[in-house]
Amino acid sequence: MNLWKTALAAAWIAALPFTAAAADPAASAPEPIEILPIAFSAEGLSGPGGDRLRAELAGVQFIALGEDHGFAGSPELGMALAHDVAALPGAAPLYHAVEVGPVTTRWAGQTLRDGGPDALGKSLAGRPFAMPFLSNVEDAKLAAPFAASDGLWGIDQEFVGSPTILLDLLAERAKDKATKDLLAEWRDRDKTALGAGRFDAIMLQTTTPAGFADLRSRFAGDVEALAIVDALANSAAIYQLNDSGRYLENNEVRAALMRGYFLRAWRGAAPNAPTVLFKMGAYHMGRGTTPTSIYDIGSLLPGLAAANGKTSLHIAYVPLAGMVRTVKPSPTAFTAVVPYEDEAIGPILDAAGIARDSLPATGHVLIPLAPLRHKLQGKALRELPSFPRFMLLGYDYLVTTRDAKPATHFEAR
Repeated sequence: MNLWKTALAAAWIAALPFTAAAADPAASAPEPIEILPIAFSAEGLSGPGGDRLRAELAGVQFIALGEDHGFAGSPELGMALAHDVAALPGAAPLYHAVEVGPVTTRWAGQTLRDGGPDALGKSLAGRPFAMPFLSNVEDAKLAAPFAASDGLWGIDQEFVGSPTILLDLLAERAKDKATKDLLAEWRDRDKTALGAGRFDAIMLQTTTPAGFADLRSRFAGDVEALAIVDALANSAAIYQLNDSGRYLENNEVRAALMRGYFLRAWRGAAPNAPTVLFKMGAYHMGRGTTPTSIYDIGSLLPGLAAANGKTSLHIAYVPLAGMVRTVKPSPTAFTAVVPYEDEAIGPILDAAGIARDSLPATGHVLIPLAPLRHKLQGKALRELPSFPRFMLLGYDYLVTTRDAKPATHFEAR
C-alpha cells in the first residue's frame, strides 16, 4: 500500500464540504412499485397505466414493443400506441417494423392495400403457414394502415413457409417451362411437409448453396427475381445453422440480417430519421445481452435515438396467465389455442414479494420496471432465470394480464 497516497486522499476527502445534513430525504427513499390498470384499443391508451405510457411518447423515436408470441393483446397495444403517437402535436409519419421477411411483407402489404385484412386472409387460404404474425387477424389490422401509406417494413428472415408464396412469385417471372416446373415441385413439396409438421423436409432446410446458385442462374438479369432468390438463400443459411446445432451463429447471423434490413429501410425513409413502432419477439426488442447470448436489434435503438436527441421506449407484453395460440400442425390446422404457461413474470413477482393473485383477474396492468430492478439489484437479480432477468434489465415497462386472449389466426375464422 502507498501510505503517502492514502494519507493524501484522506486529507482531500476531509477538506470537502460536509453536505450530508442537507441531503434530500426523498432522494434516498425507495421508488414505489406500481401496478397500474391499463386499457387499449384502436382509439388509444386509457386508464392510469395508459396515462403513464402516453406521457413517455413525446420525444420518442423508437417504440420497441417486445412480446411473447401468440396473443391478441400485443398488436392491440401496438394499435393504441400508434394512435397516440399520431395524435402528438407536430407528429412525424410513423413506420411499423415487423418480424417478417421483407419480400413476404411487400406481398402482404400490397394485399392489405388492395383489400385490407380480409383480402390477406383470403390470400392465405390453403397456406396458413406462409408467414408468421401477419397471418393473425390482430397483427394484420395493426399493419393495414401502415401498408396503406407504404410504411410497413419487414426486417426478418423469410419464414419457413414463405416459399409457398415466394416460389409462385418467381414462377410468374420464369422464362422457361423447366424452371416453372421446378418451382411448382418445390412449392407443392413444402405444402405437404408443412402440413405434416415435417420442418426438416422443407426447401429452406434442404436446398444447398449450389441449388440456390442454379436458381440464380435461371433469373440472370432479373433484379427483382434475384432479390427473392437471395432472400431465400439468406434465410436457408440461417435455418440450416440452427438445424446443425450451431445456435449461437444462427442467432448472430439472423440479428445481423435484421439490423441490415432495418437500417436500409430507416435510412431510405422520409423524413430523415423517422419514428418507428416495432412489434417483435421480446428477445429482439430488449436492451443488453439476450438469453441467446447476442446483442439484438433492441440494443441498437437507444444510441440511434440519442444521436437525434430522442429516446427509445421498450415495452414488454408478456402475460402471467391465459390462453395463447401456438404452432401445432395437424391434418386440419397449423395452429392451436392452448393454456399459457408463464416462465417470465412469476419469477419477477416472487422475487419482489408480490403475490401473483394480487394482480386483477381480468384486464391488463402496466408495471414500471425500473423500481423492480432497483429493488432486486444484486443477488436477487442475479438469481433470476435468464429471460426474466433480461426483461427486467432490458425493458422500461411491462404490460401483463392473468387473462390473456389468444391471437385470431386467419385459418380459425
